[in-house]
Amino acid sequence: MSVIISDCPCCKNCFESSSVKEPLKCKAFPQGIPKEYIFGNVDVKTLKECNNGFGYEEITD
Repeated sequence: MSVIISDCPCCKNCFESSSVKEPLKCKAFPQGIPKEYIFGNVDVKTLKECNNGFGYEEITD
Protein backbone atom coordinates (compact mmCIF):
# COMPACT_ATOMS: atom_id res chain seq x y z
CA MET A 1 0.00 0.00 0.00
CA SER A 2 1.36 3.42 -0.98
CA VAL A 3 0.87 6.62 0.95
CA ILE A 4 0.95 9.65 -1.30
CA ILE A 5 1.33 13.04 0.33
CA SER A 6 2.39 15.11 -2.68
CA ASP A 7 0.34 17.21 -5.06
CA CYS A 8 1.25 14.97 -8.01
CA PRO A 9 -2.18 13.25 -8.22
CA CYS A 10 -3.78 16.70 -8.67
CA CYS A 11 -1.67 17.44 -11.77
CA LYS A 12 -2.91 17.15 -15.36
CA ASN A 13 0.32 15.38 -16.31
CA CYS A 14 -0.13 12.56 -13.78
CA PHE A 15 -1.85 9.29 -14.69
CA GLU A 16 -2.50 5.90 -13.14
CA SER A 17 -0.32 3.01 -14.13
CA SER A 18 -1.10 -0.69 -14.21
CA SER A 19 2.17 -1.32 -12.34
CA VAL A 20 1.82 -2.29 -8.69
CA LYS A 21 5.35 -1.04 -8.00
CA GLU A 22 4.76 2.37 -9.65
CA PRO A 23 0.99 3.07 -9.43
CA LEU A 24 1.41 6.69 -10.60
CA LYS A 25 3.35 7.96 -13.57
CA CYS A 26 3.43 11.29 -15.33
CA LYS A 27 4.63 12.90 -18.51
CA ALA A 28 7.63 14.29 -16.62
CA PHE A 29 8.56 10.86 -15.22
CA PRO A 30 7.19 8.19 -17.62
CA GLN A 31 9.22 5.47 -15.87
CA GLY A 32 7.67 6.35 -12.50
CA ILE A 33 7.57 9.38 -10.22
CA PRO A 34 10.59 9.52 -7.89
CA LYS A 35 9.88 8.77 -4.24
CA GLU A 36 11.03 12.22 -3.11
CA TYR A 37 8.19 13.69 -5.18
CA ILE A 38 5.57 11.18 -3.98
CA PHE A 39 6.37 11.53 -0.29
CA GLY A 40 6.26 15.32 -0.34
CA ASN A 41 9.99 16.07 -0.06
CA VAL A 42 9.69 18.15 -3.25
CA ASP A 43 7.03 20.87 -3.52
CA VAL A 44 5.98 20.38 -7.14
CA LYS A 45 3.84 23.52 -7.12
CA THR A 46 6.94 25.70 -6.70
CA LEU A 47 9.06 24.06 -9.40
CA LYS A 48 9.30 25.67 -12.81
CA GLU A 49 9.71 22.20 -14.29
CA CYS A 50 9.60 18.72 -12.77
CA ASN A 51 11.40 16.90 -15.61
CA ASN A 52 11.41 16.51 -19.41
CA GLY A 53 9.90 19.98 -19.94
CA PHE A 54 6.79 19.21 -17.89
CA GLY A 55 5.76 20.94 -14.70
CA TYR A 56 2.87 20.92 -12.28
CA GLU A 57 -0.47 21.86 -13.90
CA GLU A 58 -3.38 21.69 -11.46
CA ILE A 59 -6.52 19.87 -12.59
CA THR A 60 -9.30 22.46 -12.69
CA ASP A 61 -12.21 20.36 -13.98
